[in-house]
Amino acid sequence: MRSVLGILIVATTVTMTPAGMVFAHGGGSMPSGPSGMVTATPRNSGDAAKSAYNAGIRNIKKAQEYDADAAKASTPEKAAKAHDKAQKAYRDSLSSFIDAVGADPKMYEAWNYLGFANRHLGNYEDALSSYAKALEINPNYPDAIEYRGEAYLGLNQIEEAKGAYMALFRDSRPLADELMVAMHHWADARRQDAQGLSSADVEAFTKWMDERTGIAAQTASLAVGAAQPWRQGLR
Repeated sequence: MRSVLGILIVATTVTMTPAGMVFAHGGGSMPSGPSGMVTATPRNSGDAAKSAYNAGIRNIKKAQEYDADAAKASTPEKAAKAHDKAQKAYRDSLSSFIDAVGADPKMYEAWNYLGFANRHLGNYEDALSSYAKALEINPNYPDAIEYRGEAYLGLNQIEEAKGAYMALFRDSRPLADELMVAMHHWADARRQDAQGLSSADVEAFTKWMDERTGIAAQTASLAVGAAQPWRQGLR
């Protein structure tokens, strides 16, 4: 699972963000004031939304660090302890993102991460509602499309997950690739625990993934070639 992009601003003035502070896609942290100054008390709803959003991002970052600890833990007990800490951090982030969208209902990045936190807590229906709100505000927000695809997988909604992949394949190939990785993890998990699906359903989806992976490989060079003139224009 990828990490979440967030840029936490801790300086009192706007500066260039070090590369090491970037930790995933989906929207960075919000500057805490018009000039980038950190304010102790938000002066308006916009400041309150930014402050709450940044607090949520910090907890998401903590959660993913604990997830990484769980993945590399040397014993089941250590893995369980790290997992519990991750879940607490995801729960802590929820209240911050709820505050953010309460202060600024149009902040689609906060809706996106509200869905992200709910998805990692297993609240897939709530996650879908949040992603839907983010996409209502910004219909072409690829991060929410990819995350929603993963939520569909959590609910075994295969056709909807396929639709998310196809939309990303057309408009955001790197995120389509990330969703494909999640799809493979999902298929591996369902072979161990079908959760009500038939083995035929899982294998049919696996066949579809193999076909799409082949198509992606065939068209990758074309996509790179098409993007080359644009890259040259930025030199």
